[in-house]
Amino acid sequence: MDVQEAVAEGATENGEVKRDGRKQFQMGPGDILEGKLIYDGSIHADGRVEGEVRVTGNIDVANGANVKALLEGSNVSLKGAVEGAVTARDKLTLGKNARLSGDVVVKRLQIDDGATLNGHVRMGEFEHQAPGQ
Repeated sequence: MDVQEAVAEGATENGEVKRDGRKQFQMGPGDILEGKLIYDGSIHADGRVEGEVRVTGNIDVANGANVKALLEGSNVSLKGAVEGAVTARDKLTLGKNARLSGDVVVKRLQIDDGATLNGHVRMGEFEHQAPGQ
């Protein structure tokens, strides 16, 4: 495989995958993220996350992942356990094994049969405000 083919398929560097010019941060099952992540791209979490994750792109929490964090992204897809507030600027999807405990601000919401949600939900058009406002 030559370099152009590798780039076309999605090159990986330092846990970051680039596909179609978009950045995606990949976390494996054994990876741990503690603290605050502000990222211009998307994130796939398949490990443990504690703290705060704010991305311009999408957030995907895999089945088996354990997240105790504030999450903010365009489209948020949860398949694992999440404890914390979630803001989805477009759509929040709770897969059949998702367990979400926290307040939700979202434009659109999809909850698959078998998912659980404990918290307050605010839906519809909303203006994003900076923290503390």
